[in-house]
Amino acid sequence: MKSVKISATKTHIKGQINLPASKSISNRALILQAINQQLHRSNCTIINLSTADDTQILTKALSVKEGKVDIKNAGTCARFLCAFYAAFPGVNIELCGESRMAERPIKDLVEALRILGADIVYLDAEGKFPIQIKGQQLAGGTIQISAEASSQFVSALMLISPLLSSGLNLSLSEKIVSKPYIEMTAALLKDFGYAPELAIAAHQIKLSQAYLPSNLETYEVEADWSSAAFFYEAALLSEEAELTLNGLRLPSIQGDAIVANWFEELGVKSQLVQTGIKIHKTNKVPGEVLTFDCTDYPDLSIALVCATAGAGIAIRANGLSSLVHKESNRLDALLNLLDKLHIKTESDKQSYLAHDGLQRQFYHGEILTTEKDHRLAMAYGMLAQYFSLVRVSEINSVVKSFPQFWVEAAKLGLEVD
Repeated sequence: MKSVKISATKTHIKGQINLPASKSISNRALILQAINQQLHRSNCTIINLSTADDTQILTKALSVKEGKVDIKNAGTCARFLCAFYAAFPGVNIELCGESRMAERPIKDLVEALRILGADIVYLDAEGKFPIQIKGQQLAGGTIQISAEASSQFVSALMLISPLLSSGLNLSLSEKIVSKPYIEMTAALLKDFGYAPELAIAAHQIKLSQAYLPSNLETYEVEADWSSAAFFYEAALLSEEAELTLNGLRLPSIQGDAIVANWFEELGVKSQLVQTGIKIHKTNKVPGEVLTFDCTDYPDLSIALVCATAGAGIAIRANGLSSLVHKESNRLDALLNLLDKLHIKTESDKQSYLAHDGLQRQFYHGEILTTEKDHRLAMAYGMLAQYFSLVRVSEINSVVKSFPQFWVEAAKLGLEVD
């Protein structure tokens, strides 16, 4: 198998890191921008829009009204566009993607949209991508939707609520994953002139068409906290670290800002500065096995597991059920990684992973397989900060969320060969 070598030339890292704009915020803002242009002729300009591959796919797709739209392996694009197209009369779209998309959940969203009156047909296997969508006016109403497999189902419906003639009341399933992303969607709806009512503790969301002109001329996207996690990982794995992560905000509408709290427990302290967040490694060493609930923050679990494995810190990560439905089966991928690092693990391969942080043998350059998953590629690459050199199966998948990742990683002394 071909591989890429990543080596670390510095044990003491220092510098200014330019993080990408949040694609989660960018993608929601793009949907709402398109809806407001259609309904209210509002022309808000989005500043600092993400340059991630997923956001570029969505940007192009929003201008397509007929034909085939290939969303590659972009789950957010698939769910948001499925709802968006379904609620726009005159649209006739075949929504397709890579083979992995057929394994990623979509059925619950499609069924919810059908209850609202959507015309959606599966083109291959029932309940799986690809799908054909013929857009039409949807009335709205009250529906139940599962939020267990993906919070994006809920966010997709929330985003199109302004297009529904009688509003929308959502009753959520008992188990909700990635709840902060639902709260992020509500925050953006408010910014763009709507007034969602969230009662997530009671599993209820109420949305209406009511629009309050806010004279919103520009909307600036925050830097991405999910991407920041990999530089927290590098800081923990270094001997000394002092990094400024530009563009981050606290408080933030991104739930993944909790990474600052998590890594403070592990020994990386965060400080709010004028340009973003400054982090540095401390001498703190956890004296017991730490437990993290990743139910609401599954994207952070990748950097968390890799960082603690390299640093020799025993952890248990719970709430990982949604990882099996991501760009790859990330839970299996992490277990395979820890096996190659000769670290003992415990997992039910469905919801949790624990490791003791102790290497039974040296890592001798086995290829760390990224499954062409952007978050795995970034997390595995940062392991070079501890092992001096790692071999990964590929590095190009980072364009999905962080196109300049290796440029920024080079500031830490990481070299790609």
